[in-house]
Amino acid sequence: MPINTAYARLERSYLRLLLGISLVAFTALLGWLNGLGRLDQLIYDRAISLINRPAPTDVLIVTIDDSAISTLGRWPWPRSLHAMLLERLQTARAVGLDIVFSESNVQRTEDDRLLVNAVQRHGRVVLPIVLDNLDRPTRAELPLASLAQAAAGLGYINVDPDDDGVLRRTTWARNTGNLPWRQFALTMLEVGGEAAQVHRFLQQLPTDATTLIPYAGPPGHFQSVSYLAVLRGEVPAEAIKDKYVIVGAWATGLGDVFPSPVSHNTSGIQGVEVIANLVQAARQGSILVPAQTWQTALAGAIPVLLLCLALPRLSPRQAILCSAALLGAILVSTILILSVWNIWVPPTAALLGVALSYPTWSWRSQEAALRYMSREMKRLRVEYPPVLDETTHSSEHRIGRSLDHHVHELDRTLTHVRNLRRFVADGLDGMPDATMVIDKKGRLQYRNRPADMYFLQLGIRLPRIGQTIAPALEQAFTAPATRQSVRQALQAPADSDHAPDATKEHENASTRTSIEVRDRADHDLLIRCAPIRTAQGAYAGMVVTLSDISIMRQAERQREETLRFISHDMRAPQNSILALVELSTKQHLSGSDAVDSRCATTEQAADQTTHDSQQSTADHPHDQTLSRIAHLANRTLGLVDDFIQLNRAESMSIARDRLDLAAMLHEIADDFWAAAQARAMTVEVQSSVPVALAYGDAPLIMRALSNLLDNAIKYSADASTIHVTLSLDEDTWAMDIQDTGPGIAAEDQVHLFEPFFRTKTVQDSNTEGSGLGLAFVHAVAQRHGGSVSLHSEVGIGSRFTFRLPVGTVSETDA
Repeated sequence: MPINTAYARLERSYLRLLLGISLVAFTALLGWLNGLGRLDQLIYDRAISLINRPAPTDVLIVTIDDSAISTLGRWPWPRSLHAMLLERLQTARAVGLDIVFSESNVQRTEDDRLLVNAVQRHGRVVLPIVLDNLDRPTRAELPLASLAQAAAGLGYINVDPDDDGVLRRTTWARNTGNLPWRQFALTMLEVGGEAAQVHRFLQQLPTDATTLIPYAGPPGHFQSVSYLAVLRGEVPAEAIKDKYVIVGAWATGLGDVFPSPVSHNTSGIQGVEVIANLVQAARQGSILVPAQTWQTALAGAIPVLLLCLALPRLSPRQAILCSAALLGAILVSTILILSVWNIWVPPTAALLGVALSYPTWSWRSQEAALRYMSREMKRLRVEYPPVLDETTHSSEHRIGRSLDHHVHELDRTLTHVRNLRRFVADGLDGMPDATMVIDKKGRLQYRNRPADMYFLQLGIRLPRIGQTIAPALEQAFTAPATRQSVRQALQAPADSDHAPDATKEHENASTRTSIEVRDRADHDLLIRCAPIRTAQGAYAGMVVTLSDISIMRQAERQREETLRFISHDMRAPQNSILALVELSTKQHLSGSDAVDSRCATTEQAADQTTHDSQQSTADHPHDQTLSRIAHLANRTLGLVDDFIQLNRAESMSIARDRLDLAAMLHEIADDFWAAAQARAMTVEVQSSVPVALAYGDAPLIMRALSNLLDNAIKYSADASTIHVTLSLDEDTWAMDIQDTGPGIAAEDQVHLFEPFFRTKTVQDSNTEGSGLGLAFVHAVAQRHGGSVSLHSEVGIGSRFTFRLPVGTVSETDA
């Protein structure tokens, strides 16, 4: 993977993580601070209004309504009427008079006595008290002392609306000094015989004894009858028996009306209905409490965390749908928790966190996408300059900051890429070789016109784009072994799942495949298979090229025939000449020793003949002619041999054997020890390392180094020293051969490695040579991925440097 791509991906991951953590932390903090209070209250009001519980059948509200006021007169009524009402409610389980009797009626004291007697006779009447402060009460306003003593119980009727005036919560118990007081509804339950339930209920309350009011339904949800109807006896006794009866004001402008979550469509809920809701909640043990701060923080953080984890994997449409669904899920979960577990979890922190996550994430993603697009488009302009259309891009052009600018620039870049693709496609169509591109599964993705023509000429059905190419290509060959070779060449390389190391070019070259085959039309083909990799180095496919090398192979066969002709037909006459010279010399030389019968070849016999004829030259002029003929024949044989070796070095397959150059240099020096000793010369070999590992063709390299050492001995003065040095120069082995010869002029050094070139100094010295030795050395060095160079000074000597790669295989013949 390229470094810049990996860095960009790491940067995006880091920013994504940082953004997600920030959103989750913000939502959790907002939840810890109880969200957005006013908005949470509105959502709570709507949620609680959606939760309706059936009204209990044993709770009855007796309303002092408008009809009773119009019939019985203005309020306050005589307390004797309340005494009469209690007589009608004798069968009730408990009666709660939500009427404050804090002062005595001095004008009608008899009414007070009647009411006290009625309360005593009933025995289950609860009267209200009023605390001066519900949060920290210090004083309680009690009813008349006589009524307070007669009542079965007292309970406060204070309520504490929220800041917006809506009654959402109540406090169930308070103390004034050492006197404990309970809410009016709890006192009614105690009087009604449910003291144990009240005790259990109080134990479940939080420390401040304050909870939300679990309204059973909207105003009018509980059973109610008119005060006047009860007083007249119009309500049957069965409707009152064993019921909790709450008597309170209902008339317009008379009672205490409170805005509530369930009364948003009305003017409010009456106080007596609030008491009825509290009675039902206490009897059922329904404790509706707000969630703790850590619970609210967690409830807000979890949806945002889930959304942040999902957003990187979703499309923009899926992301907005997921966000909307999550918002709905939060609201539904809030209502579900409130109705089932009686816990109010303020949802605005989660709603706000989710609502902010999508646009924030989109903004961050868009910024990252714009930066990536800008960076990649600039990189594309550098890597693929606008050579096709100068108006497509400009080196001075700058990309704007907006999305529209980037989209416009992307359109221009894609147009440039399309032009490049068309340029490449036309270039492939114009190639003379059949070329096909396959994907990593071997399916054809592109073929040029020569490929179509090749299959048509062989009568093979053209493979379609998207089809596997191997079956069609195998039809071009008849030999099973050839088909198997083609099938193997088309297979993905072994390292197809791993990116190659760009620094190891020889390993990349090894993944390319080249095979030479013959098709069923007797055409010689060279099939090259080069892998294609993505910018990250992953294997993506292969380029398959079919090159018709029939003409080349025919030329090579003709050259081989020529070489065989030179090697055989030109050697034979020369060997015959040498044989005749030898025969004539044996017959002419009387008393001379015959040629040693141990000579194994004609060339060795020819050398002996030349030596014998040279000994008799001074005394026999005829022998001078024979010696000259033998000498020229030997030169012709040497020229033929050098020419053949040069051609083989330039064209033959190079072996890749493991070589030790240090040992090879010592071996060559030993081979030339006799030649050097004949002229009292010394060959010194020095190596900086004990082992110099390289790969190559051992016979060719040895012959090339032998040529250099032979030249050094041939052109150096007698009794001189030849220095052979092996050293490591970066990634190559440098083998220097220093002589003490006449040196080579600068104008001759340019052509020194050309075939048949001989320097002027050599020509003047009459030193024998074909001019092919250094050309052979140069060819061997080039074929092995090395080089040969010369440093020479006239009159001082020359130093030839032969270089080979260190322990590697050259790509020249890979």
